[in-house]
Amino acid sequence: MQDPITGSSNETIKWQPEPALRGTFTIITTCVITLLLCVYSSVHLNLPAINQNRALVWLRRTGWIFGALFAPEYIIFTAQIQRSRAKLLSDEAREAFKSGGNDVLGDAENGSPPRRNPWTSSHSFWALMGGIAIKPSSRKPFIPNSVQSTLTANGVSLLLKTSPHLLPDISVDEVKDKSKASSLTKLLACVQASWFCLSTITRFIQHLPVSMLELNAFAHALCTLAVYVLWWHKPLDVSQPVFVSEDELDPLLAYMWMASKTSRLPPKPGDEHVEYTVGKDPEFEAILLDEKTAAGELNSSTSGPVDLLELSDGSTDSSPTTTSRVEVTTTTSLCDTNFTSNPSSTRWVETRTETTGTGEDAKSYSYTTNHPPKFYLAPLDIHRWRLAHHALIKYKLSKPTKNLDLVTVDAIGETMEYDNKDSPLEPLWGIALLFLLGTAYGGLHALAWDAHFPSERERLLWRVSSCIVASPLAVVILAVIVILLSELVGLNDDVEQSSNTKQKEKHKPAKSKTRRIVGFFWGIVKGLTVGLLSTAIVFLYIPARAYLVYESVRTVFFLPPGAFETPVWTQYLIHVT
Repeated sequence: MQDPITGSSNETIKWQPEPALRGTFTIITTCVITLLLCVYSSVHLNLPAINQNRALVWLRRTGWIFGALFAPEYIIFTAQIQRSRAKLLSDEAREAFKSGGNDVLGDAENGSPPRRNPWTSSHSFWALMGGIAIKPSSRKPFIPNSVQSTLTANGVSLLLKTSPHLLPDISVDEVKDKSKASSLTKLLACVQASWFCLSTITRFIQHLPVSMLELNAFAHALCTLAVYVLWWHKPLDVSQPVFVSEDELDPLLAYMWMASKTSRLPPKPGDEHVEYTVGKDPEFEAILLDEKTAAGELNSSTSGPVDLLELSDGSTDSSPTTTSRVEVTTTTSLCDTNFTSNPSSTRWVETRTETTGTGEDAKSYSYTTNHPPKFYLAPLDIHRWRLAHHALIKYKLSKPTKNLDLVTVDAIGETMEYDNKDSPLEPLWGIALLFLLGTAYGGLHALAWDAHFPSERERLLWRVSSCIVASPLAVVILAVIVILLSELVGLNDDVEQSSNTKQKEKHKPAKSKTRRIVGFFWGIVKGLTVGLLSTAIVFLYIPARAYLVYESVRTVFFLPPGAFETPVWTQYLIHVT
């Protein structure tokens, strides 16, 4: 009688080797699982905006997942920028916190307790991704609607330089606890990606056919490993920041709010045919502060500590309080601040665009209005200005003349700007890295140059698409040639001299007629180049990317027999199929 479990009571097998063949279903499931793990787990998004709609959060994540599917090298580029910025922030924290984080500079002066937890790379990533938010603590409001704002990288850097003890003192374990993915989860994704890479490389070595779907998944697996190297210390899927609310922080918050785009004028409501646009300068850009007055205040402030202003009922502030609006002009300042309005700010410029007619008969007319350079400050604004002025004096800060991007009420973008003042060429290296990664991605697909395709037309389209995707290398070479030619001819002199003083420009020799003509045509050439590249990206590069993904899926049903053979030893490595 045959045993229902073993099949036979007499015959047993001590060891059955893995089959040397695989099926189409195994190829598809292995590639799909690897792609899903790589694409989904490689996207380490920054925190969403405070109280952001959950649907918008998922929409944002979906967009990045599709981006990782069609352009995985862009995720590497983003990770490299963030890693570079996190390293700079860690260096600043090392300067701010003594003895590896046990003592804080200025603790004795501020009377705050020593820092218990060291600042690590995980802290830097957590801070950069929007992990620290600020709540106004003043009983008297000074931020519109008392909204909570998130510290940007620049904002965290400012706190490290002025009041590092105000930053949350949490351990690295607490930072990791906020992440929805543990190191074990990341390790499993890396193991799957590593197995897939080894399996594909082994097929190349043994001259076994590789399906286009495997080749595409191989490129994503390599990108995922690179991303995890760069983002290993970055928390994954953190949804809520740590809130800081201290009276001592209010002046700095007022300063940061007025120096960021959060203080821009709100757009004026229009209608279907009328649209209004106003200057996008932050509030501080529209304010002037007399340098001599500011210097005198700074000198006087060094003689003794400046008490925190408490502009609420029963405060000790000696300035007059009012419930009505206060007018600040170019000649009239706000009491106790010496802040006047800046007449050259774009804040006073309003453009009204009116559209008449419909369809082909539609016409647009624009009208520009220059409003008087006046502020009409409500009590909330007065309190904010005085707090910001207090921060200027206490921390010896300079009045910003541009958007410093210190706080935001939106989600912090994943693609950050390089901010390494010691290496001004680093942004160029970043762009070159992005283009070279794109070339490598296209080059991997070009490995299937002589692979089996259902038709010669599809083979030709694959080759052309691979070359187009690998073309950024040519763009890098062309850009280097353009820069070298510009330097050789001296066409970049104007850019360099624009930052010089007027005294230097006064003694600048006049351009020759030949150089002016060459410069004119050179500008045309550069404009045409930018236009052609933009057109090529829209009509060639993006379709080529899409075709590589489409053809990778289609050709899995037209594979030669050798594609179903497996390198036996790879079956014994841990993986998911």
